[in-house]
Parts: sequence; structure tokens; C-alpha cells
Amino acid sequence: MTMITILGDSLAALAAAHHVLDTTPEADINIITEKAEVGLIGEVPGLISTWPPCPSHWISEIPYQPQNDSMAVRGSWFMKALGIRLSKRGCRFHLRTRVTTKSETEVQFVGAGTRGSGTITFDHLLDFRPTDQDMVQWHGLVCRTEDARENKISGNRMDGTTEIWTKEPPEHNKTNLQEMMWSGDDPAYFISREVESGMQLAQPIIDTIIHPVEQ
Repeated sequence: MTMITILGDSLAALAAAHHVLDTTPEADINIITEKAEVGLIGEVPGLISTWPPCPSHWISEIPYQPQNDSMAVRGSWFMKALGIRLSKRGCRFHLRTRVTTKSETEVQFVGAGTRGSGTITFDHLLDFRPTDQDMVQWHGLVCRTEDARENKISGNRMDGTTEIWTKEPPEHNKTNLQEMMWSGDDPAYFISREVESGMQLAQPIIDTIIHPVEQ
């Protein structure tokens, strides 16, 4: 059995795990994150050009799934749906867990749960933890679609709301239902690029796994 450890729970990390399982369903995958929950904590851009932005079997049931001309989904819900499906596919999540040391074959960690500390061995390691780098800071808001002002970086959701992103702080008014901040390259392509990045980084691992020849 191939043992894979993934550090971090970003969208790219979740996509990488799914991509591996598509070709090697028997793979033993552990995802280690310092967060208390996968998805729902913190908001990320949810703009899409097509739905689904990844293979449909990666996605568990999601509220207000995009249809017709809707061009956005709540990003945190989308990530949660990917995490739920990974759990159903046998992936294990180590929440509130911090890696203390790592080598070429194992990581040592401390964290919550019955195993307050321990070691996980692996054949392959993917590290998706954020690195310190200067990123553009974006301001996002969600409002009713009928209250939304025209903006190039925006998308309508199926629940009757619109998600908008700008580099300038939004006006604080009584029509905003949610205000967000996110650092990155371009919120319009966040989901598609994260999915593509995760698949690309997982591919070298997939290429090294020897699969049994069907008789």
C-alpha cells in the first residue's frame, strides 16, 4: 500500500488527494492541518467559469449548487464538500495538529485528540502549507443580487446573492450580507487554478506508483 502524507488543507491539497485516489484508490492518505475544521473556517473566493470545476465525484452534497447561469459558489462550502468526499474515500484528517519535524520518510507531530503526539511514516510527502510571500490583498462582499453594483470580478450564486471582489475596501452599507478579505493573485481564477495546481503537484507521485496489471 502506498502511504501519502499531505501537509495543509488548502483547496490544492484536497484536489491533490482526490487526484491520487482516482488512480490509486487503495492509497493510504493522511492530511495534517493546524485548523480545527476542513472548510467553513475562513472564506475563499468562490467564483467559477464552469460547474463543476473538478470531477463531479470529488464533491459531496453542497447547498445551493451552481446551475444555469450562476457563476459562484460559497468557497468554504465547496472545500467542505471536497473534504467530506475525501473522508468517504478513506482519507484521514489530523486536525489541530502541528508538524514539529519531518524527514524523507516520516513526520513527527503534536496536536489534539487521543494521540497528543506521534509519528506518521510515508512513501510520499506533499507540503501545501502557506509560505510567507507578498500577495495582493483583496476585499470581498456578498449582497443580494438585486443590490449588487456592476463589477468585473463577481458572480451570482444560486441562493439569490452575488459575490464581489475588489482591491479597494467596500462601502459599509446596510445591503452587504458579508464582508471578506483574501490574499492571492486573482479571485476570479482561484478555484480553477488551485484544482489544477493540486493535480499537477500530485501527478509525479501517481507516475511513480506501480499499478498491478489486470489479468
